[in-house]
Amino acid sequence: MTAPSSASAPTARRDASMTLLTEVMTRPLDPGYAAAAERRRQLDLPDGPGRHGRTPLAVVALAAVVLLLAVAFLQARGQRPAGVREREQLIAEITRVDAAANRLQVRNAALVQQLDAERRRQLEGQAESGLADRVAALGLVTGAAAVTGPGVVLTVDDAEQVAQAGDGSDPRADTTADDGRVLDADLQVAVNGLWQAGAEAVSVNGQRLTALSAIRSAGQAVLVDYRPLAPPYVVQAIGDPGTLQTRFSDGSGGRSLQYLKDNYGVRFGIAPSDSLTLPASAGLTTRRAQVPGSEPTASAGATGASRSSRTSEPTDREATP
Repeated sequence: MTAPSSASAPTARRDASMTLLTEVMTRPLDPGYAAAAERRRQLDLPDGPGRHGRTPLAVVALAAVVLLLAVAFLQARGQRPAGVREREQLIAEITRVDAAANRLQVRNAALVQQLDAERRRQLEGQAESGLADRVAALGLVTGAAAVTGPGVVLTVDDAEQVAQAGDGSDPRADTTADDGRVLDADLQVAVNGLWQAGAEAVSVNGQRLTALSAIRSAGQAVLVDYRPLAPPYVVQAIGDPGTLQTRFSDGSGGRSLQYLKDNYGVRFGIAPSDSLTLPASAGLTTRRAQVPGSEPTASAGATGASRSSRTSEPTDREATP
């Protein structure tokens, strides 16, 4: 038996398995796509949608996104808690009423000046000499008339960390105690210290103090004659500048403020002034004398006691190390 001849057997190509890879490398574009592109070129058609075709779609998409964001913002704004809206309305109402009260106070001060001028004119026509001068002097002492003269300016402010933590909200709504905040009792002690040092007239943030004035608090707000004041509290006192400053610093008012500064960071400063003008009291009312044995008329003291969680006296307050 003889072996089959090698010439009669089919010979297989060694690179037959590489045909597909060779086709991919040499002709990456499918013939169908090439034919379609050729037809578009023959018909003078663009190769694709291009830049001008994509622009309208992008504008429509952007407009849709802006519309969705606007709708979401309006829905979120309309879904605010009722308490937030009521608080904003209350703040706006308080601001409006305070502005109206300030306008009425300015008008009242102008009317008081007109009344004083007319009163003096009428008194000067009386037979008794010196009556107008005595009435004018009493008006200065009681706070019924404006007064001008030298004196000192005492500025009292909250501790720095308390001032920085303020959010601008109404302090009357804040009922939390803060040792670095100036309380009504602190202003009471300071004002009494100035009276004791020889002050002839005193005002706090433009509010003239009289024998019937009251310094109290509502929440954490300080009220002077029921008018809310905001720090810093500027206390102006008319009198001899040198004597006032020395006596106040050595007296109970100066020692109390120094204690608050050393232990709680309350800030204060006192400086002399050659000329101060204090307005007349806007809430001064005339009282009649009472017959002995009759029921006395109730009146508010200038430094009526108020409740607070903090006292300005060193003996009742624990100092920080």
